[in-house]
Amino acid sequence: MIAACIAIGTSAIAGESIWTAKLVHYGEDKDEWAIYLATDPIKPSQLSELLKNIFNQDQNARIHHIALGKLFAREDIQTEVVNYLQKQELFQSSPPPFGLNQWNYKGSGEIHKLVSDALLQSKFVASLNQELAMYHRKIMSAGIEKLFFTKEDGKIKWHGIVSFDVKPVSTTSSPSTNSAP
Repeated sequence: MIAACIAIGTSAIAGESIWTAKLVHYGEDKDEWAIYLATDPIKPSQLSELLKNIFNQDQNARIHHIALGKLFAREDIQTEVVNYLQKQELFQSSPPPFGLNQWNYKGSGEIHKLVSDALLQSKFVASLNQELAMYHRKIMSAGIEKLFFTKEDGKIKWHGIVSFDVKPVSTTSSPSTNSAP
């Protein structure tokens, strides 16, 4: 699937997060960028600089996704998602099981949708969309795999593999950013 990857920069956004981008070759004329949480010690820069590097290389660059990586554990993201979930009737009436790797349960699809909705309305995604808007791009959906919940020190925590799908938005109107609830 990946023929070559080119790392071009890193970025700091939403606190201490550091990002890196890779050009992924899916096949002929199917190159898309993927933005990931950097794991190697790299000099940080702003997300705006990372996006500028991408679009300086190709004005029509396609960004496939932004992967959340371990950032799901950030206290602000955890709090926003859990607060949203606790206000939802489905989560109140049929909460998911708590325990490591318990991702197959009745109603898991609906809970995935609620977590996705919470993330898309979060301040974190709004900050990413603010940077993406300069290039007429926006996070349109959140994909979640292996979602499960635990209770730690009496607090609900969610865990999962999350990536945000990034799509172009119309250039005839000003792209909007998600707003937090």
